[in-house]
Amino acid sequence: MLATDFIEATGGAVTSDDYPPSLRGNLAGLLKGHLYFTRWYLTRLDRETGLQTRVEVVNSPFFTCRAKELREGEYVLVVPVGLLCRLYVLAHLLLGHWGQDAVYMPVWATREWRLPPDLEPLFGKVRTAGPRPWWEGLEGLYAQVKMPDFQYDAECLTILAFNFLVCHEAAHVYRRHAKALEAFRLQGVVRDEAEAMVYRRFAETDADLMGAGLALDLQWVALQNKTDDVPWLGYLRSSYAVTMLYALYDVHRKELGAYTKGAYCHPVIRRQVFTAASHQLNDAYPEKFAGLAEAELEGWMHCGSALHRLNFDVFLGKFGMVSGDTSGCPVSALQYNLTDSQRWERAYERELVLYRAARRIYLENVNFTYLAISPAADVERVDRAMLDRAKAADDAVLRTALSMLRRESETSKRDSL
Repeated sequence: MLATDFIEATGGAVTSDDYPPSLRGNLAGLLKGHLYFTRWYLTRLDRETGLQTRVEVVNSPFFTCRAKELREGEYVLVVPVGLLCRLYVLAHLLLGHWGQDAVYMPVWATREWRLPPDLEPLFGKVRTAGPRPWWEGLEGLYAQVKMPDFQYDAECLTILAFNFLVCHEAAHVYRRHAKALEAFRLQGVVRDEAEAMVYRRFAETDADLMGAGLALDLQWVALQNKTDDVPWLGYLRSSYAVTMLYALYDVHRKELGAYTKGAYCHPVIRRQVFTAASHQLNDAYPEKFAGLAEAELEGWMHCGSALHRLNFDVFLGKFGMVSGDTSGCPVSALQYNLTDSQRWERAYERELVLYRAARRIYLENVNFTYLAISPAADVERVDRAMLDRAKAADDAVLRTALSMLRRESETSKRDSL
């Protein structure tokens, strides 16, 4: 398959006419210029790995980004324009709460709920049937929440979210995740679907971790060419953008337990991976990433506060009422309830064990070129106490991962995670 064939199959390369009319003037030229910048950035990694990548924004209304291997060593990465338009509208919506007093809306994870009608075009399922364009409702919401005073900030947040999306997908490519799984199945390293799911979960966390390091480095490169932004503000925006991105994907799965299986861990845990990478980069390169750790935490705080305000507005009916006995809240569970901090710490520890166990298997068995994660942007090691708690847990996914690790340990010279 040629790159052009895959791009056409996913909607075709986007043109300015494919954007919603009210967003076209702000986004079309901005994203086209930044697309060239990200392509340039990835050429360095292409040379380092011997791979070839092409990034394209495609005319698709959906949420899913994809990385496809076309032939050996040649990949194409596609980002749907519908996702970028939603991020831009969400940026305006959340920035409308900048500087407002904090409110706390508890997340009732077990309650029946659904989206209020005005937020369906932003968070809801894509509707392509019928004569009306997919973006009609999104334009109506944009007219309602547009913040002209925050225009530049909304553009920056959209670009920075785009950075992370591209870097996450690029990490799948440069770490050869799909190729490795195929090889591991043939080698008997991965023996059944339960073990394959452990590997996929590792691959997504691995892409989050490497993607964070790449996106922050890409942001640093961009900041060298800007005179109107201080690095601290740029890093705050990066943190805000990643939080906003995870919130967009979080709408239909609220409870921590809903993420214990499958490829993705809870967005709060994914957000913690970004924090870990940010803080270690700050420590490793204090001059290059001066102020990153503090800015990262402040960006998360501001976006989390805006999400609480959004939930409060939904509760008050600002975006329409839901019918029957269902609730319009929460829109996002990407928030900490500080009284549950120990619960989140245990959930993060679980993911560390899963990730470290599967990564050790990956590193011991990959026999082709891949890009290593910088030690300066890695997550914490797993200590003996963490491993003992994991072994004692009544957790089927952990049992599968540790069983795979025991098999690997029989032939490995490594003695730690």
